[in-house]
Amino acid sequence: MVDKLNGLNIGINQLQRLQPVTNKTESTNSVSFGDTLKQALNQVNKLENESSKMGKLLAAGKIDNLHDVVIAGQKASIAVELTVQVRNKAVEAYQEVMRMQV
Repeated sequence: MVDKLNGLNIGINQLQRLQPVTNKTESTNSVSFGDTLKQALNQVNKLENESSKMGKLLAAGKIDNLHDVVIAGQKASIAVELTVQVRNKAVEAYQEVMRMQV
């Protein structure tokens, strides 16, 4: 349980390090919501690829430290869980807006 909470903190810290979301205008160089989302998904993908790569290296006997492999796997797992929960909340919010009467 503590590992999951620590991993969740890592995922939240990674999301907090993203640049603030602002409206994109012609006169400023700001980051759009889509760009921020794409960046976050790329980070999750990077964690998944790193975990997979370390697992393969462990199976090949090229990594001696099992702890690093397990930690990479947990980071990737928690990042995916966080992504799924954010997606679920976004879908839930969309459905709620669609149920509103105008």
